[in-house]
Amino acid sequence: MTKLLGSILLVLFCLNSIRLLSQEEPARPKIGLVLSGGGAKGLAHIGAIKVLEEAGIRPDYITGTSMGSIIGGLYAAGYSATEMDSIVRTIDWAVVLSDQIPLSDVVPEEKADYNRFQLEFDITPKGIKLPAGMVQGQQISRMLSDLTWHVSDCATFDDLPIPFRCVAVDLVTGESYVYKDGDLVQAMRASMAIPSVFTPVEKDSMYLVDGGVLDNFPTRLCREMGADIIIGVNVGSSEKPDIEDLKSITEILMTSAMIGSSTVLDESIDATDYLITPELHPYTSASFTDGEGIIERGEEAARLQEEAFRHLADSLGIQKRTPKTNNYTANTLVVSKIIINNRQHVSRNYFLSKLGINEGDTISKERINTGISRLIGTRFYNLVTYDIEPDESNYIITFNTEETKLARTKFSIHYDNELKAGLIANITLRNLIFKNSRLSITTDISENPRAHGEMISYLGEKQNTGFIADGYFEYTPLPIYQNNLKKAGTLNYSQIMAGGGIFLSYKTRSMIAAKVSWEEIRVTQASGLSNVFDQGVELFGNGFVYGTLIADRNTLNKRFYATKGHHIHLKAKLNYKAYEFYEGESDAKALIEPFIDVPEQYYLAGSLHYQKNFSASKNTHIEVGASLAAFSADAPFFDMHHIGGTAYNISTGDAAFIGLNYREKIAENYALGSFKINFNITPTIYAHAAANGIYSPNYGNKTFEGQNFYLGANEYIIGFGGGLSINSLIGPITVGLGTNLDDWKVRAYVNVGFPFM
Repeated sequence: MTKLLGSILLVLFCLNSIRLLSQEEPARPKIGLVLSGGGAKGLAHIGAIKVLEEAGIRPDYITGTSMGSIIGGLYAAGYSATEMDSIVRTIDWAVVLSDQIPLSDVVPEEKADYNRFQLEFDITPKGIKLPAGMVQGQQISRMLSDLTWHVSDCATFDDLPIPFRCVAVDLVTGESYVYKDGDLVQAMRASMAIPSVFTPVEKDSMYLVDGGVLDNFPTRLCREMGADIIIGVNVGSSEKPDIEDLKSITEILMTSAMIGSSTVLDESIDATDYLITPELHPYTSASFTDGEGIIERGEEAARLQEEAFRHLADSLGIQKRTPKTNNYTANTLVVSKIIINNRQHVSRNYFLSKLGINEGDTISKERINTGISRLIGTRFYNLVTYDIEPDESNYIITFNTEETKLARTKFSIHYDNELKAGLIANITLRNLIFKNSRLSITTDISENPRAHGEMISYLGEKQNTGFIADGYFEYTPLPIYQNNLKKAGTLNYSQIMAGGGIFLSYKTRSMIAAKVSWEEIRVTQASGLSNVFDQGVELFGNGFVYGTLIADRNTLNKRFYATKGHHIHLKAKLNYKAYEFYEGESDAKALIEPFIDVPEQYYLAGSLHYQKNFSASKNTHIEVGASLAAFSADAPFFDMHHIGGTAYNISTGDAAFIGLNYREKIAENYALGSFKINFNITPTIYAHAAANGIYSPNYGNKTFEGQNFYLGANEYIIGFGGGLSINSLIGPITVGLGTNLDDWKVRAYVNVGFPFM
């Protein structure tokens, strides 16, 4: 009887348990957040996410395309809307959306050629090859690596604080590719690779570009992840654009790339439960510097549905949900193995020596970034990115590299109101003449032609020392000024120089070189000066043979508009042979004898240039400079220094001076000081004011005392001026006026593009 009663009770208990289980609430519907592509307009996602967070909604899944993959990936990695807002406000978009690195990270022997060409092309056996995109993405990859370091331990994107997917398109198959694991940085970089703007990303046998080409609003992907409710933020309009909206290259490229996804976009919008569509006119896909305003537009659009979002959160009971925890990657980690992908011509030892990291080392992201900057600064690499994977208690770090082609050609146009317009062309050959060599030849094709060539043969695996040979040629004007800024005439100034020696570079900022050089300078009549050339003079000049010791340290962060760093250049010269040239009537030689006379065969000469740049405030930048030049004996006329003009048109041995025209004065021994202030009106437009002074001491060659073109003993000049400058895609564009306290005559200067030197 007792057993029967027990059995009955057990059956009743089981039946009651089944009934209670059947009455449990069903699983809560999952929320998916879908973020569209749209370039800079995608920053509006941050504002929309801010409102969702305030309403108590935190998505269970995130999908994104292009800029939506960047914002979505960072949000999935644990960043809040407030944190992403702060990140956007501190980004220097001009740097991030380029491949530029600080000039201070470029090795000394490459600084002269860095960031002074508008177009660069690889030379292949089939001819000149156009680049796959305008931007390799080195800086944006570096930024994303820094921001996602803490989730490097995640094996798949499902292990992120919020599961994440993003979309790219394979150009080989023409199909979409969904990133769900692997390198999160590569995934975001591939998804935003707008064709022709950013280079595609290679992964296995795929060549990946912006996912917006086929699916700019991946709603269906979010459903496949398990989302029941879709909240979407679409910053890519589903309506046909107006012609007026397509009159910029960025909008044309963006719209062209997204045409293929227009049909899918309509379907994706229809499948969205809560759609946020910010009004973003007049912002464009390139309006990255307007991030604050774009974020506000996203927030404003989401506020219109704030009550609906709060109601959704209340109905699902998710107001107090806590984020998914994650075992974040430590700030420092031990490297067990280093893998270098796509290594072709550069040895592993050279790579590791410049990287400064070896297997077994303890590293941080700062140390990796420093090493990568050194590698890019060698100019042997176009791109170096990395991925970190756990390996038991340590980590494997994989570097994905793209080496610079062995032969490259570069072009740039320039104009200034003294030397006029020209086309600067360069060819650089690496390891083609012989192993561990670099040959660079640059020419200025213009009515005032110039050329410079440099051959370096490196010694040793680290390539920080070697032999150097260089040559220089110019055929430029040398004006001879009288009083009141009038020209007596102009000489055709022909200079040719060749030399060779050894050099030693230290890290990326310092170099010492010792060379033996030969130089010849000859002048002929260009205009005026009839009192000389009508008497039978045809040509005259000097030749020199000398040894030089050069020490250079350059820590400036930029070639133009530097905001920090300094540059010190010291040159000591021992002249041990000088000779003269003369062609013309023998009786007329006396007219130019003072100009070709060599007072001393042997003499020392030295010069020192110092420049310091710093920021007084966010938009105010200061440049101070000092220069000294001196000879141990009376110097020949053609070994003296030309003074005047701007830094954009001076040649070797010249000194720029605001308030004097190009080569308006000639000086033997002098001390020069300068002060310049740059003020940012906008991120790319500057107003500048400058003042400088030069003084010539009471010693040296007295032959030209009293001549207006010559800066004589105890003579000094104070000049000043100002103008506007634009940091443009074709290089600096500068217009300004200058004068000096001696004659108060106004000089105008106009410079467009990158200078030759």
